[in-house]
Amino acid sequence: MSTAYGKIPKPESSTDLDAILPIKKVLRNGQQGFIQRVDSNNSSLVDYLHLRFNAEIEGGSTYPQENLLDKQQFRDYFLGSDAFVMSKDSIIDPDTTYDWNDKIIGMFYIKPNYPGRCSHICNGGFFVMENYRGLGAGVVMGEAFKILVPAIGYKASMFNLVFENNPASISIWRKLGFQEVGRVPNAGRLKNSPDKLVDALMFYYDFTK
Repeated sequence: MSTAYGKIPKPESSTDLDAILPIKKVLRNGQQGFIQRVDSNNSSLVDYLHLRFNAEIEGGSTYPQENLLDKQQFRDYFLGSDAFVMSKDSIIDPDTTYDWNDKIIGMFYIKPNYPGRCSHICNGGFFVMENYRGLGAGVVMGEAFKILVPAIGYKASMFNLVFENNPASISIWRKLGFQEVGRVPNAGRLKNSPDKLVDALMFYYDFTK
């Protein structure tokens, strides 16, 4: 799935992410989590992430997509640039079989938000698995995002559509120092607000300061 601008190359960087990853984080309940790249060759993991993301789309309240993604569309959309997963207790061993519902805490991507002369600004998309919500997983993945974005080579981040009826997400970005720079009126037809169109907030972070 391409963007409105087509496929956008990410910026060049001299930083080796393998020197940063995995990033160890601790949830509010003391559970340890490890943030690492998504291994796109791990078909079992990718199939699980695809399934959970489609369930979120079907929920119709957080992401703008209305139609479910097929396997290639998911790979293009979520795994097409840099994608990361947070796993319980340890990093994922590609030769080990896991109960993914227990193992995976959350996932997120980092990719260019605009093309060409504006491609130094990235976008991110986050998803916390249902059984780990309410434990601060979104915050710790946001903290990791702030480490990884400049390492990949971006200068800033823009979140285009943070729906105003998603207070948990809004709270995370405000807590992490993101600046609210705009509002998109009547941006979404969301299932959790069937009687009205929902505004979306836009959040920006400058990594050059």
